[in-house]
Amino acid sequence: MGLPTLEFSDSYLDSPDFRERLQCHEIELERTNKFIKELIKDGSLLIGALRNLSMAVQKFSQSLQDFQFECIGDAETDDEISIVFVYKEKKIQSGRINQY
Repeated sequence: MGLPTLEFSDSYLDSPDFRERLQCHEIELERTNKFIKELIKDGSLLIGALRNLSMAVQKFSQSLQDFQFECIGDAETDDEISIVFVYKEKKIQSGRINQY
């Protein structure tokens, strides 16, 4: 629907109709102002959460890179070979994620 128009020439008359239209605009401005403030607050919270997430991902990635998988005994079993392969792939993937 939209707001009723405010004409500069109507402001001279200062009629009740003009005041009513002006009040509609003021109410809408207050509502918009509150919305923008909430949006800024939510955006700030989101940015903070993304920074925390980024730091957590970097720390997790570093932990993966620092971890050394040691096999038990002299020969590696098929499971140990698979685990080492998957682990190395995860290291590579986490390194790619950190680049972004």
